[in-house]
Amino acid sequence: MKYLLIAVMAYLLSFAAMASDAVEYRTNLTFSPESSALNAVTEMQIPKKYRNSGTVALFLNKDFSVESVTGPHVDSFEVKQSKKVPIWNEVIIEFSSRTKAKNQTVRIKYAGSIDNNAQHGNLITSTQVHLSIDSAWHPVFSDFSTPIIGTVTVELDDDWEVFGPGQVTNSGNNYQVISTEPTIDVSLYAEKKPTSIYSDGFTVVHDDVNAERAEFVSNAGRQCFEQMNQRFGKHKQLKAAQTVLLERPGPSFARGNYISLNSQALGSKVHIHQYLCHEIAHNWTNFTSAMSHDYWMIESFAEYISAREVARIYGEEEFQNIVKKWQSRAKGEAFVWREDTDRRASHKVNYGLGPIALMKLQEKLGETAFDELIDWYMTSDVTETEALIKKVGTFADADTESWFSALLAGNNSE
Repeated sequence: MKYLLIAVMAYLLSFAAMASDAVEYRTNLTFSPESSALNAVTEMQIPKKYRNSGTVALFLNKDFSVESVTGPHVDSFEVKQSKKVPIWNEVIIEFSSRTKAKNQTVRIKYAGSIDNNAQHGNLITSTQVHLSIDSAWHPVFSDFSTPIIGTVTVELDDDWEVFGPGQVTNSGNNYQVISTEPTIDVSLYAEKKPTSIYSDGFTVVHDDVNAERAEFVSNAGRQCFEQMNQRFGKHKQLKAAQTVLLERPGPSFARGNYISLNSQALGSKVHIHQYLCHEIAHNWTNFTSAMSHDYWMIESFAEYISAREVARIYGEEEFQNIVKKWQSRAKGEAFVWREDTDRRASHKVNYGLGPIALMKLQEKLGETAFDELIDWYMTSDVTETEALIKKVGTFADADTESWFSALLAGNNSE
């Protein structure tokens, strides 16, 4: 079951989306550390497009109990095992009336215990709380592609500190994690009297066993943070970023300016540096659905940008080592993108064949023109591959545009 969850999550990490498509949540959260339990009340918008079918399905932890689901036109609800992800439950909400309102708000009251030993990395103890979609602790839409924004209010003693995507504020014992950049889930980390390193807008929170490694993560993260802001900041400045570095099970992941690292799964210093740059670069990418066949762009551009950052700092040999990994991942993949298919690209494309295509495009356009293309992509609302292909033609000619289209379609191996 653990591997099923990791497989499901592989394509959700680093998800970004357009704010206009996001729906809102407000969650109040309290903890019972002695039983690794939480109590929550979530108010969520339900878009009209879901209510048209009469029912809406939200994922939730299978060990949680749902006390109530209330709201305008909510007729009933049931909780049952998900067929899509059997290790989770789905809360099925039935609406009695199909109103014309764009959004309806439902209020879900639920509680349950987190299994701290389930190998998904989520935990609730007397000194730490680490939560993400890996334990399905917060209700999210079961289509895996509905972005959400909102606020979690957490009640903790005043010697705690809370970290999460977006902005964190506190008033007395109430901490708010305010997320304005759309994402697929709700993640946060809280710790009693945490140890952290802060340097020029970049923070690393770490446990004792990672004290030495935290220094490197801090320096590498700050370099990436500064470089990306310098290059793309005219469009949007990233004011702060944070990394939580823990020896824990479960995958590393990022949500906007918040990165959670499993130190047990980290590779070499070069690998760590590239990973941080890749995730920080995502703060400038803008996309609607992680299920689209255009999704390759968001990952392949971040992968290529971060690899070039490795080349800048560690040299061309390390960049070529990354290229070899791309080539290994790309084996068996016939194409990156084709106009006549809506197949969502696999990780072999996103982190292999896609960046190889961008590398070949750089060779074709030249470094100066290609850098201008990257700047255009990263600072524009580019959501479709057709727009990228068309833009390539403006930096060269129609023949180059056709060449790139054929390259993506697997019809040009040059």
